[in-house]
Amino acid sequence: MRAQMKGGAEVTDATPLAHTEKAGDAHAATEEQQAAGIAERTLQMARDRLAALDDMPTADHVAVFDELHQKLSTVLNGLEQDDGPRG
Repeated sequence: MRAQMKGGAEVTDATPLAHTEKAGDAHAATEEQQAAGIAERTLQMARDRLAALDDMPTADHVAVFDELHQKLSTVLNGLEQDDGPRG
């Protein structure tokens, strides 16, 4: 069994991958890719809904804005919770 020092901690061949810096970086990159995908899909949905306003009576626009606000807030809150506390 080989051992080496990583960030002041001894890491051996038996150390689970999740305990290494490389695994942490890969996990963070995957989470960032997932968040980017969610953000892109959400933005596209919002663009599509806003583009549809041209074919709707002006009186119906408020309902669309309220719906979009709710969806965007939900997605942003979910991304913030996944990201953990900031600071």
